[in-house]
Amino acid sequence: SACTTLLEKISLCSTGDKKCVVVVAGGESVHHVLRKAFSAQSNWGNVIFVLADERCLPVGDSQRNDTALLSLIDSHSFESSPQLVSIPAERGPANGSIELENILKKVGKPNIVMISVADDGHIASLFPLSGHLSATTWSCAITDSPKAPRERVTCSMAYFALATHRIALQTGHNKRDIFVRLQQGERLPLAVFSPTHWFLDSDAAQ
Repeated sequence: SACTTLLEKISLCSTGDKKCVVVVAGGESVHHVLRKAFSAQSNWGNVIFVLADERCLPVGDSQRNDTALLSLIDSHSFESSPQLVSIPAERGPANGSIELENILKKVGKPNIVMISVADDGHIASLFPLSGHLSATTWSCAITDSPKAPRERVTCSMAYFALATHRIALQTGHNKRDIFVRLQQGERLPLAVFSPTHWFLDSDAAQ
């Protein structure tokens, strides 16, 4: 399962005092896996979670990814808690992206990236046909998101590609055609992401 894979890879990456950098997207698919992982293991002190993307909304807004992930972390009792690195998207796309770039340089390369796949094939805030898919920086300022809100800050494909383990979660009936589109050669963000582990539920696989 995705939960077992995540825990195995974290264990491999965080031997001794070594920190494991885990990039996670928002959304219920990722949170479902994290919820199971948090319940299965209580020692997360060596894990640094980095958000894959964030909406440009005020800190504490209910639609922000860090608000939801903080709530999930706070709902569990840990022997040692994970660290969460938020994206300063409240500063706006341009300033937030510059700050995120500096934050990522300090955090370092990711060990694991776990993202969910949207029904249009986008991951994080990297959408099909976007010029940001080929960005060489580690962060991108998004001002034209097809989904509201239009302004976001996201980690780039270049940053995701540095991870040894790239986990994609694909769930729900509305994701069925993505696999077909990939087979037909469509350059969806998921194809650029090039997952090392790809998990589909029964609805998405049918």
